[in-house]
Amino acid sequence: MMMTVDEKLHAYAKNQKDRNIDEKKLQQTIIKSKEAYWDREIERNMSWLEFLYQQASYIQKHWWFAQGAVLLILWMTMFLSDSSIYTRRCMGILAPSFVILILPELWKNRSNGAMEVEGATFFSIKNIYAARMLLFGMVDVCLLSVFLITSTFVLQITFMDILIQFILPMNVTCCICFRLLCSKGDDYVSSTLFSCLIWIAVWTLVVLKDSIYEHISTSIWCGMMILSVLYLCYSIWRVWKCSERYYESNGASV
Repeated sequence: MMMTVDEKLHAYAKNQKDRNIDEKKLQQTIIKSKEAYWDREIERNMSWLEFLYQQASYIQKHWWFAQGAVLLILWMTMFLSDSSIYTRRCMGILAPSFVILILPELWKNRSNGAMEVEGATFFSIKNIYAARMLLFGMVDVCLLSVFLITSTFVLQITFMDILIQFILPMNVTCCICFRLLCSKGDDYVSSTLFSCLIWIAVWTLVVLKDSIYEHISTSIWCGMMILSVLYLCYSIWRVWKCSERYYESNGASV
């Protein structure tokens, strides 16, 4: 009859019960076991590039295709309308949708209640958020670079026009999203979308009303652009800094 593991352990302990154990050798065995364990763990550790590649495999790629589709629709609209003044001004109306499309993927661990699972992994929550934001940033830079280059050379739109009409409202949308998603409440998605809709309405009013738009000088636009970039960097840093708090608040609510 085969003995179970527990039965084998009990039999071994019973045989060794009357034997004297050398405490010094026991401690040496424990130390060597720990060293062997940590040496094995070090061999299994992933590099930062491997971790980044692993996180990229978890991201659903259709969100990137959707972002590309938004830029393609915008480019085709300007191409077919011969890049009229009002068409260029309306670029900023579609800019928030370019940003909003990344929110479900960036925040899916929080919306799906998976913070505790990721909190138990080898890499910290901060590492995970840093990797995701870096991946989305790299892809968005590539998409926007293609859009900017083709718009400048094919549609003959100046670089300053693209900065003011598209990049500026996109930056403000990013600031709104990252700032509101730092909240602890469960309604952060609805409040973020509502705030983005208000921003779209405000931007539409500004760019379509000549009495407002024409009174804003280039220096004011440049100042707003610089402020939006600075605040966006602060918002991204805050999201990364507060990512551990999201995990703690979710863990406390379970």
